[in-house]
Order: sequence, then C-alpha cells, then structure tokens
Amino acid sequence: MAKFKYEVDIPGYGTQVVESDKKLTDLQAYEYAKAGAQPRSAGEEFVRGAGIATRGAAPVAAGAGLGLMFAGPPGALAGSLALPLAEMGTQAANVILPQNYQIPSPYSAVEGLLTQLGLPVPETTRERMVQAAGGALGGASTQLATLPSIAKTATTELGRGLAGQMAVQPGRQLAAAAPAATAAQYTTETTGSPVAGMVAGMVTGAPFAAGTRPTGPSREVLAAQATAAYEAAKKSGIAFNPTRFSQSMGRIAGDLRQEGYTPTGYPKIEAAFKELTDVGMPKDFTELQALRKIIQGAQASADQEERRLASILKNRFDSYIVNADKADIVGTGNKTGVAAWNQARNTYSRMMKADVFDEMLANAQLDRSKFTQSGAENSMAQQLRTLAKNKNKMRLFTAAEQEEIRAAAKGSSTQNLLKFFGRFAPTGPVSSILPGGAIVANPYVGVPLALGATGARLGATKMRKSSIENLADFMRTGGLQPKPQPATKALMTRGLISPQQPVTEEEINLLLGR
Repeated sequence: MAKFKYEVDIPGYGTQVVESDKKLTDLQAYEYAKAGAQPRSAGEEFVRGAGIATRGAAPVAAGAGLGLMFAGPPGALAGSLALPLAEMGTQAANVILPQNYQIPSPYSAVEGLLTQLGLPVPETTRERMVQAAGGALGGASTQLATLPSIAKTATTELGRGLAGQMAVQPGRQLAAAAPAATAAQYTTETTGSPVAGMVAGMVTGAPFAAGTRPTGPSREVLAAQATAAYEAAKKSGIAFNPTRFSQSMGRIAGDLRQEGYTPTGYPKIEAAFKELTDVGMPKDFTELQALRKIIQGAQASADQEERRLASILKNRFDSYIVNADKADIVGTGNKTGVAAWNQARNTYSRMMKADVFDEMLANAQLDRSKFTQSGAENSMAQQLRTLAKNKNKMRLFTAAEQEEIRAAAKGSSTQNLLKFFGRFAPTGPVSSILPGGAIVANPYVGVPLALGATGARLGATKMRKSSIENLADFMRTGGLQPKPQPATKALMTRGLISPQQPVTEEEINLLLGR
C-alpha cells in the first residue's frame, strides 16, 4: 500500500492524484501526475467552460441583485460596477505604492468564496479569458438595462447626462464587452501589468464605435428633464391656468374652421378638442404629453384631410405650450418657480422640434412603396422641402435652426449628384429600361452602370437620412452641435471596466519564463 499521496493540479487535465511508496518532491509529483493524466473529454470541457463563465458573471450578478434590492436601478448599477472599480482603483494605487504596502486584489478575495461554492477554478490563460468574458457580458447586460432608467430618473442633470452618455449604442457595447475583457486579461498575463491590460481593454473597445456619429440627448432623456422641471415649477405654484388653457384651445378650434374643420366630419380631432378644453384636468407635463399623443393619434387617421388638420392642430398646440402668454400661467411671482418653468418649456421645445424630424424618418419608411424609383430618399427630400416652404411651421424654429433646415432641404452638391446618378438604378420596370438595355448591348458597360447607379442611390439615401438625424440632434441640443463621438468614449469606458481575473506572481513568472 502506498505511503504517500499527492494531489496535483495539471492545467487542462484537472486535479490528479499520485500515490508513491516514497516521498516525492513537488516537481517529481507534477511530472508523474502529468505523465499519467488523461485529458478531459469534449463534454467535460464544455461543462467546465460554462462553469468558468458563470464564475465570471456571478460577482456582477450578486452585486447588481443586492443593489437592486436596496436601491433600485441606481443600486443595481453601483453593485455591478463595485468589484471592477475596486479592482481598477487597487491596481492603480499599487503602481505607486511600495511593495510592503501593496493592496490585496479585491477579485482575489471573491475568488476564494467562489471556489468554496464549487465553481471550477480556471487553470490556464485561456480559461481566465473565458471567466473575464463571462463577467464582462454579465456586467454590460446589467448596466445597459439600468442606465436608461437612471437617465430618466436621476435627481441631478449631471447624473442624467452621464447615464445617458453611457447608455449610447447598447448593442455595440454588448458586442465589445467580451472582446475587450479577453484582450485585457491576455495582455495582463503576457506583460505582467494589470495597467497594460486596462489600456488594452480600452483600445479593443474603441473600434466598435466605428461608423457611429455624434448624437444629442435622447427624447427619453429630454422628457425626463422636462418632467422634473415642470414638477419643480408645479411645487413652486406655477402651472397653466386650466380656464385660460381651455379658451386658447377653443380659439384654435375656431381657426381650424377656416381650414374646413367640422366636429361631425372629423371625429378624432373632435375627441382631441374635447380633452384639450377640459378645465377639470390639471395641465402638468404628464397631461400635456397625453394631449399631444391624442393629437398624434388624429394624425394617423386614414382620412388624408383629417391628418392635415391634425398636423395644423399639433403645430398650434406646440406653439402655445412654448410661447404661452404670462396671463395663461398662474404663480409667476415666484422667481425659483419661473426659472424651473422656463427650463421646462425650453426642454419641451427642443423635444418637440426634434419630433418633427423623427416623424419625417418614420414617414419615409411608410412612403417607400410610393417612390419605387428613389425610395425613402425622395420621401425625405419632399418632406424637408415642404417644411422649408411652410412659413407658419418654420416660425417654431430659431433663425439658426431655420438656416440648418434650408441647407438640409437643398442638399450638398455631392448628395444631389448621387441622387441624379441613382435615378438610373434598376429599381422598377421604367427605371430598369436604360441599365437593362445597356447590359444587353454591352455587359461590360451595363453591369458597372447598374451597380454604380444602385450604389449612388443607396449613398444618397444614407446622406439624406443622416442630414435629418443631424437636424433632430441639433434641435435636442438647443442649436448646439452634439459633442464629438460620445459612443467612442462609452465603448472605451466599457473596455476600461472590463473585469480582469487575478493571476498569482508565480503564474506570471511561469508565463513570462522568469
């Protein structure tokens, strides 16, 4: 019977038991164990990989769950970030601290607990990369789920702004999470520097922003800001006078009569006016939003004339909300409340103006079937020109905003050239005659002509869509150009907070051949 028994961990093989009649050195036990070790089966490797990925996600899930239990979405966000931020701070501090004062890795403390729970321990760089990827995906999923809510409900504008910026391009952030984490882990182990790993994570995350453009605050963020400002004004005693509000809406109904409006002929608009003139409802931001949605419902009527009248009503409604006379507002003697009221109306105005262009994009998708030759681009161009020529609607915009609208309606020379060439794309029976005839006459000329015209049409459509998206962002920022590449910052930050799994000094020396 063997007198000595040794348990040896062999990377890729697991824990091996070696029995011997004589005492062995650690190196001898390792060599005997490795010689007789049997590699894991594919099924065992799959189960082990799933366990290691779970090991990576578990701390994030636990932190987020506890945070959600005690503090809602903000707590869930803080809990999911607690361990990565603690590790990042520890590694940064250890760069300048003397060897005797080095701070233990927070991840190392958590690792011991996870081992006690029975989760498999990663043995190789590849397995630690899997664990890092599991943590990154779990963290990104949790954070991206909570950030939109925080962007709406944060008590400070700074908090709402930061949450809104970190929530941009959620799909790209989720896609970047695992690659950034694995790059950070690999770099840490091959260089022996966790700081180098953090830099590698940032560099890996940044390219996922390719093709994105600067964007302004989302509609949801503006709506949250307007709600908070209107509530602050309401608490200060400032609000719309329901009676004056009702009278103003009644005058709009009278004016629409000149446009052909009659209550019996247009039931959806009649229903909207019934709500607009109800003096029993307080006209806070929630009610204003509800009223606007009712008007938008009339805009979706199957009756073309009712849609036109509803559009006029919505423009008049928005103009009133933004420019209402002081006599229509109660409590204007409170300076604090007046400031909140002005902020609320400014935010509402920005949101309302941006909605004009969001609706253009939505209409372009609905109108595609009507424009078989140039598709959505023609619809968007027509809507821009119609807006630019509509003097009443253009009054809603500032001089600078009107200039941007006219420039977008006119289009750049490159855009118009692409649009002209795109008319020869084979998208319908008529438009296919020229390229089809050219292909029959000379395929070497006709095929490149058809492909080039199709590419030009797609390019013109993309440029037109981008110009409308830029107008929406221009309105949401209050006439300021959006800050450059917030998506890049968010994706680099995603790489920075990618979790790195701790590696012992002995493992680092072995990996580096020291």
